[in-house]
Amino acid sequence: MGRETGASVEIAAEFGHPAVEVAPDLDAPFVSLAAGVGGGGTLAGDQTLYYAVSPTGGDGREGVLSFLVSARIPPGSASFAVTLNGLRFPLASSGFHVYRGVGPWELRRIASDQPLGESFTDTGYEAQLIAPPDRNYHHANFYWRMERQPEIAATIHSATIVGNGSLQMPEDEYRGMTVRIMRGKGKGQERSVSFNTATTLYLSRSWETEPDSTSTFTVSEAGWRPGASGPASPIQFLAPNRPGTVIQVTGRAANVNNEESPAESAVVTRWVLGGAGGGALDLEPPPTPVFGLALPPGRGGMVEVAGLGFETLENTRTVTAATVALFYWDELAGAPATMLAAAALPQDDFVEITPAGSLAEGTVCQAGPEVWRITEALGGSTYRVERGVHDTEASAHAPGTTVYPLLRKVAIAPFPRDFFGSPASGNWRFPISLADARIVSAEMFVTNTVGASGVGVVNFTQTLDYGLRTLSGGQYTITIDGFLAIQDGAAPDLVVDTPHSVRDIFAVVRETPVGSPVQIRIRQNGVIYCTLEIAPGLTISNSVPGRDLPPLEGGARVSIDIAGVGQSAPGSDLTVVIRL
Repeated sequence: MGRETGASVEIAAEFGHPAVEVAPDLDAPFVSLAAGVGGGGTLAGDQTLYYAVSPTGGDGREGVLSFLVSARIPPGSASFAVTLNGLRFPLASSGFHVYRGVGPWELRRIASDQPLGESFTDTGYEAQLIAPPDRNYHHANFYWRMERQPEIAATIHSATIVGNGSLQMPEDEYRGMTVRIMRGKGKGQERSVSFNTATTLYLSRSWETEPDSTSTFTVSEAGWRPGASGPASPIQFLAPNRPGTVIQVTGRAANVNNEESPAESAVVTRWVLGGAGGGALDLEPPPTPVFGLALPPGRGGMVEVAGLGFETLENTRTVTAATVALFYWDELAGAPATMLAAAALPQDDFVEITPAGSLAEGTVCQAGPEVWRITEALGGSTYRVERGVHDTEASAHAPGTTVYPLLRKVAIAPFPRDFFGSPASGNWRFPISLADARIVSAEMFVTNTVGASGVGVVNFTQTLDYGLRTLSGGQYTITIDGFLAIQDGAAPDLVVDTPHSVRDIFAVVRETPVGSPVQIRIRQNGVIYCTLEIAPGLTISNSVPGRDLPPLEGGARVSIDIAGVGQSAPGSDLTVVIRL
């Protein structure tokens, strides 16, 4: 269908147009307007179908079309058949064609050159791309538009919405664009998008036929762009060459005055630019993915996989899933007891870790900015390790360096076919819930119909926190109104509801201290947790990072002591902020 020509791609649209001339001696046949509906076929239930027949001559001529016959099929499984009765044909007839459609304007041939008889039974014949004779046909107009969201199943649907729970659409990205039901119930309907969330499109007006779980949908540009016109197949025109993007093409029959058939009844065909449309798919496993992780602002306890891409889009058409493994430390567990019993140099493959026998083979560990993998437990405190795992650099570590045995969380992100290279792929994000964790590194591989890709890795050990801290979001505040004075338990205790790791702790005052600093002790269950100091002339204290603090325990009582105030002016209206 498409041939690349540099910045543009040449689209060659092949189509079947209706016969313009009809045989003068083959008048319209008679057919009973009461169709019979019964079992023994494969037609789906709960639908109305329209039928018409035309006589044929022995030399391939086709006559005038009969009246339309409607057949209402009751609800039920796909087991129905429709019988047309009372067929009578002109004397010059040698056979007849049968046409069927879901609407009067959408008739397609389902049977050709049937032997003459008084009835015909449609058990579920496959529709062909052949329209009935049309004396008004003069030419066909073709149009195109770019697809923004690839075809995907409608797992969310109602009279005014459609969506899929696995999508991560940018909010309101598709406002004013067109959503089309491509398959299943409600096929062919198009609606303008009023607004959208990450998973759901909200329509400007209701569906005529509400989609269901059998339906699939796409999102495309709002309007059709003119391609070319012509009386016969094929018709060629140019479109922008954007490899990996899906283009939608449609054609409409027109008369000599360029009055077109209804757009709603026109066939819409999808084609992957730079690919093979519905032809050749992936021949090998996909390339190794490149990706990143991000902490979404204002969404504590979440991490997003983003920036997914490949060096080449070859063999990515049928990628249906990405498997992501996060390697992390549970910050609610506190600092581990495992540590180096002896120094480890960059070239060392054997390390001494205490307590003895505390780590199993295959465990992935973090020591400072480096990630290891335990390959063999040699007994006691000696281990053989693989150094510099996950693209970290082997480095020297002093005795007593904490060794963090990392946990592993796996998540699977789904994709519709032809996703990569589409505009939607540039905005893709996949959220994973993982609260109060420090993510050290991650792995990812993707899978297509042939197999799995290589494993891509990313690490975060060069950050100040030696990883990404997901935290949980929110904050606690403790306030003291009025002028400050030296006092233990200067405010009512704060009771922690559930365990939390701490992002940071700081304090502010409304009036600055003069002469000496305000000194504050934060306690958890009576034990000093951290200290803060507001210097003279300032209204804000130092900030204590939470990475070195133990977690807040569920049910713990947090109190504050004022250990020092300004000599000339004590400062007033203190607020201590514990960000989670």
